[in-house]
Amino acid sequence: MAGVLPGKPLVPELDFSSQPYGKLSKSFDNDVVEARRVIEEKLPILAQLNAVVSVAFGTNSPLFVDARAPDSPAKLLDSPPEDGAEPDSQVTIQPASIVQFSQGHLEPRFGLFKDAYLYDTAMRKETIPLAIKFADLLTPQGPPAEAKMPCSEALERLPVPTEDIAQVKRDIKEFGYGFVKNALTPVQVAVLRKAVEEQAAGERKAGIAKMDSGPDAGSGPNQRLWVLTNKGDEFLDLLNHPLIDEIVPWLIGDHALLHAYAANIARPGNIPMQMHTDQVAIQPPIRDVVFGVNIMFCLTDMHSSNGATRVIPGSHLGHVAPADIFSTEGTIAAEAPAGTAFVFESRIWHGTGANTLTPGSPDSERPAILMFFMRSFIRSQENYPLSLRPDVASKLSKRQRKFLGFCATGAVGGQDGDIREGMYFDRRKDCPGAIREPHERHMSGYTNGV
Repeated sequence: MAGVLPGKPLVPELDFSSQPYGKLSKSFDNDVVEARRVIEEKLPILAQLNAVVSVAFGTNSPLFVDARAPDSPAKLLDSPPEDGAEPDSQVTIQPASIVQFSQGHLEPRFGLFKDAYLYDTAMRKETIPLAIKFADLLTPQGPPAEAKMPCSEALERLPVPTEDIAQVKRDIKEFGYGFVKNALTPVQVAVLRKAVEEQAAGERKAGIAKMDSGPDAGSGPNQRLWVLTNKGDEFLDLLNHPLIDEIVPWLIGDHALLHAYAANIARPGNIPMQMHTDQVAIQPPIRDVVFGVNIMFCLTDMHSSNGATRVIPGSHLGHVAPADIFSTEGTIAAEAPAGTAFVFESRIWHGTGANTLTPGSPDSERPAILMFFMRSFIRSQENYPLSLRPDVASKLSKRQRKFLGFCATGAVGGQDGDIREGMYFDRRKDCPGAIREPHERHMSGYTNGV
């Protein structure tokens, strides 16, 4: 894989290190040259930045795009502007990402943050919109239209909780989301909420809790419970909910896989999650096909003050994105009573909202369970064959095993060459390995150095 050093050969004769191509250092240098060429070609368009942006390729010294001169192409500088102007935004990125932006193969919001994590760099939030605009201007289609609230007439028809599944489907098609009223009974809500809260407390006590929505990565008041399949029979039973069969095949086809199964507890003092779509990892970016659907079961009343998910209605359609992914301006809270299933498709822009309640006040925590399904050919976020506990695997029904990828569908997901539709598989310990029988031609070839 590009960027990953090859290991030491196991067979000495199969050492390819002397090949003149495939050198990572050479590839990086070539990418730098190509990235610079891309930026130079885009300088007339980059004049729209009206700012100075520094661009560093990894640990290299940065280049500077000076786009301050009105009605003139931007300038690409190898050193800071002579007048000493400080960059309005700083971007540290792989040069290959710049090239992929220009080819339309990488979505800027995904690429910028992927590379920021790679190089362990942090951009100031107030400078991120400018960095995104810089990357958007490099793409063939240019910056997307700003994702905005629907017109006043459409606002009057925004989704509300209903038991009419046909209306929920119409809402999802038009607005990107809908609410299924009374998807869970009060007793079912109580059982599932107890399971979530006790598991959350257990993981905190064990020192393995996954916390987020704080000022630093991996910290904050919110808590995520991942791989719910491993964490109680209640969560396995919830996979039997008939709403799955009603919504998932209708929206994303048969044989969908459980991409992720988690709980999210939004607590007071959290920082709102950045706006995102759930199919952002699908690259090249494809906006005219929906690849996934999320079913969020509300385990308490969900409202704007306790961290209800913020959404931009209708933002699932077209080449659109918010100008500032760290702002909730122009969003609404997806409010619904406990027991509701909040269903939203994977292209809509959304994010966990701010919980502004006082810690310890009634219902100050907002627990919810999220089932995220993706089309069958998409690699799942959670690698269930690796993460599923053996004691849980023995409990799974065929339906659940299919969700987790233990069934061949559409000529994928097979085992040892058997990819017949509908075939179920378990992890094997007896897959055929190296079974060698000496062959006269092979032996003589080695002997003669052929």
